[in-house]
Amino acid sequence: MHMNGVLAEPIYDISFDWPVFFSQLFGFVVIVWIFVRYILPPLRKIMSKAQDTVRRQLEESTDAADRLTDAKTAYDSAIAEAKAELERMRADARTDADRIIAQMREAAAEEVERVRKQGRDQILQYRRQLMRDLEADLSAAMLALTEEKVREQIGTPQARSESVERFLADLEALANSTPAGRQQPQTGLN
Repeated sequence: MHMNGVLAEPIYDISFDWPVFFSQLFGFVVIVWIFVRYILPPLRKIMSKAQDTVRRQLEESTDAADRLTDAKTAYDSAIAEAKAELERMRADARTDADRIIAQMREAAAEEVERVRKQGRDQILQYRRQLMRDLEADLSAAMLALTEEKVREQIGTPQARSESVERFLADLEALANSTPAGRQQPQTGLN
């Protein structure tokens, strides 16, 4: 259905009512003015505070990330230094241990040499003492044996008289001999 050049029949009748329009416009302006005057400033403050808070948190986050990176770098550096120090301490400890072992070996060698020398000196001293003791014992034994033999030889009256005669003969021979040709008298005591 096509009517006089109108394509479609209007379903709604739109009319323009100026007093209603202005009253609504006035109401809208009042609402906007109230909104701008009383609501927008606190809202801007709240938004500004929120933005500042977010900005500050972003800055703090960036600073915290930087501090974290710095701390991680410092931590890694401290770990590396600690490892280097540990290796240096181990090397020093090994060097000290080697030096102490060398000193102890040297001291032990000196002590062994001192003990050996002291032992040799003591053995030599014991040997000398033993030799003196043996000489004294041997002398005493020889004197005792000689005395016993002399007693056996002069135990009879005839052996005594022979002994006295030999002694007198030796004295006479000694008195008659010249001083250069003197010899020790030899007794026949066996």
